[in-house]
Amino acid sequence: MNCPKCNGGAYVSEEEVVKVLENTTPIKVILKVTYVCRSCGERFSRVFSEDVQAKRREDWSPSPGMPTSEYAVRPATSAAEPADRLRFLDKI
Repeated sequence: MNCPKCNGGAYVSEEEVVKVLENTTPIKVILKVTYVCRSCGERFSRVFSEDVQAKRREDWSPSPGMPTSEYAVRPATSAAEPADRLRFLDKI
């Protein structure tokens, strides 16, 4: 998004849900997005409408090489590991 004042690049500062339209198919959300210009510091906002179905987590698919669950990220710990720590404390 470019700043309307100086045409510089801008970043998202805030997102606010204005209204949820549940009577439509698919369900839509009206969002107010506030931007801040990186060049002049001007704040401006835009209103968007997005489909909820497009943002659901079930539709998300990982990129190649990404772990597919939190268990793939964290190494599995064995039950013997805490016992080894306790044995170390017994020697003191």
